Amino acid sequence: MNVIDLLLYEIEHTYNKDDWYSPVELVINDLTVQQAVWKPENKTINSIWEITAHLLFYKERLLLRLRGKTAVYASNNQDTFAYEGDSQEDWDAIVKRMHRVNGEIYGQIQKLSAIDLGNDTSKLPLCKHINGVIRHDAHHAGQIIVMRKLQDAWPVD
Repeated sequence: MNVIDLLLYEIEHTYNKDDWYSPVELVINDLTVQQAVWKPENKTINSIWEITAHLLFYKERLLLRLRGKTAVYASNNQDTFAYEGDSQEDWDAIVKRMHRVNGEIYGQIQKLSAIDLGNDTSKLPLCKHINGVIRHDAHHAGQIIVMRKLQDAWPVD
């Protein structure tokens, strides 16, 4: 397996194929808007919607870099958790956007060569940037699962 195949495998198993841990697609699908915005009382923790917006922010920046474009980052990481909307339609739209962006990232990585992976995209070679986004998804998928468990909105099996 070459590095590109490994990255594609990891993206699939972090985003949409259940494996050692539940992928992002599974943990954000089939939620009501109430579940997406819920936070435990008196706790400073991000909601599922905020975490999803944060993941999408960084995925969209990776996609820009994969397309050879400049990505502008927030001056404050906390700003990346902000989202717009408050309806079920708004929540469903961000989930669809996440699916679309992830699919486009996958497609762009399929077009890369081993030489492309070593290219500097900012502070890191592209391969490390892609890997960072993959690990970021895995980390936050776990947080979303905890939020769903606290709501009794996670399947027991």
